[in-house]
Amino acid sequence: MVNFRFHLVSLTAVFLALAAGITIGAGVVDRATVDQIERQLSDVARRREATNAENDQLRADLARWGEFSEEVGDRLVEGQLAGVPVVVVATTGTDRELVEGFSGALTTAGAEVDATFWFTGLWALDDQERARQLAGILDVAPTTGPDALRAAGVAAVTAAWETGDGGALVDAMTEAGFLEVATVPPPADAVTPEQLPRPDSLFVVISSDSADVPATTLAVPLVTRLAATGRPVLAAQPQRPPVAGGTEAKADVAPEFVPGVRAATAAGLISSVDNLLDYRGRIAAILALRELRLGRSGHYGFGPGTALVPEPPPG
Repeated sequence: MVNFRFHLVSLTAVFLALAAGITIGAGVVDRATVDQIERQLSDVARRREATNAENDQLRADLARWGEFSEEVGDRLVEGQLAGVPVVVVATTGTDRELVEGFSGALTTAGAEVDATFWFTGLWALDDQERARQLAGILDVAPTTGPDALRAAGVAAVTAAWETGDGGALVDAMTEAGFLEVATVPPPADAVTPEQLPRPDSLFVVISSDSADVPATTLAVPLVTRLAATGRPVLAAQPQRPPVAGGTEAKADVAPEFVPGVRAATAAGLISSVDNLLDYRGRIAAILALRELRLGRSGHYGFGPGTALVPEPPPG
């Protein structure tokens, strides 16, 4: 049986070993090494204080930028798009407040926002009845697969917009729920959806990671089709939040819209903005539309190969 004396001896042995270790360690680690460690710790503390001070300054700067954007609003771009007709196209699931807010910025810039066309989640075509319904509208075989049917639908809408004969098709798709159309309220509403787009209309296409149908499936083909018809197009998205644990996107997150547009090859003029939710992104988007009006395109925001805003017009 283990008695108290055994425990006492064991504890004494432990303390003796600890004391021996300290003595040996003190003999091995000389004063110079200790001084070096202390200097390193002091450097770490100074760097930490400097980093904290820098972070405080960055937070203060960010707060000031926020106050600036709230006070100035969109006044800096007033008149930049005076009299320019604009058609907004968006995918449901994208933040409606973002889309409506940018439409308001367009109006402040002087643009005539004729309508917003929302492509709904029905374009996922994961319901056979809905797929047959779209096939009937497009007059194609009801056995057409979802990808081919979706491509045919996008092609039909953009072709109708190209020829200015979108009334019947838009009406049919709206009635079936594939499109939602929001027009500006009277008395400003001088153009009906059936009359859109006007010959000189610019298009803005807005999508995001949260879209009901992935951007690469719907919004990217829509932009490239529109551009191929000769329509100047601005593709825009809110800035994607950083992914925890690294810069690579998670496998279960839909690919971004704007990078997909930038990587796609298409005829015509395409500009893009990847930070539309940000005040600077809205300004860049307004100026990008002005440049598209003049036949110049570019890519703006925070992504690779982008500029913050378009260059000033020559001359």
